[in-house]
Amino acid sequence: MKNILAFGDSLTWGSCPQTSGRHAPADRWPSAMAEGLDDAHVITEGLRGRTTAYARPSSSAEMSGVVALPILLHSHAPLDLIIIMLGTNDIYENIAAHQTRDGLERLVEIIRHHPWRLPEACHPKIMLVSPPPLTQGENPDATLEKITRSEQLASIIEALAIANDCAFFDAARVARASPVDGFHLEAGDSRALGLAIRPEVQAIL
Repeated sequence: MKNILAFGDSLTWGSCPQTSGRHAPADRWPSAMAEGLDDAHVITEGLRGRTTAYARPSSSAEMSGVVALPILLHSHAPLDLIIIMLGTNDIYENIAAHQTRDGLERLVEIIRHHPWRLPEACHPKIMLVSPPPLTQGENPDATLEKITRSEQLASIIEALAIANDCAFFDAARVARASPVDGFHLEAGDSRALGLAIRPEVQAIL
C-alpha cells in the first residue's frame, strides 16, 4: 500500500465558496484523486488559512506550514509521496513572491531531512502544485494586484520544483477560483483538479 500525504490549506480541506462550509468528500480534490489510485491511501491534511512558512498571529490555529509539517511527517510515516499545494494565503497576507518560494523550499528541505526513525528507509517523493489563480468577483479582498500575483505563482513554483527535483503540476490547467469569493473552488473545479492530478501521481508511484 502506497501512502500519499496531501498537505495544503482550505483548497485541500474543501472550502465551498457558496456556503463557507465544506464540499462533500467526493468533491474534495484529494478524494477525487484517490478514487482511481489502486493500492494507495491518501491522507488529507488541509488547514484553512495555512501559509507556506509564515505566522498569522490573529488566527485560531498555528498556520505556518513549516511548524505543522514535521509533526505530520512523523504521525503519518511511512510516506511514499507528499503533495504540497500552498501559496494562496501568502498572497492574501501580502507576503512577497520570493518569500513564498523560500517557504516552499523550506518545506522541501524539511521532508528531505526529516528524522523518520523507521526500520525501513523512508524517502518520499514530492510534488509541488501551484494553486489555482484568484478570480475577481464579489469579494473586494480578491484585488487585481492579488489576482496578478496568483497568476504569476505557477512559474515561480515550477522553477523551484525543477531546481529541487520535485514533480510539478499547475492547477490553473484545470481550475480557477470561483468569482463568488475569489479564492476557493467550486465543487466541479475541485473534483476536476483531483482527476487531473491522478495520472501524474500514478506515473510517480
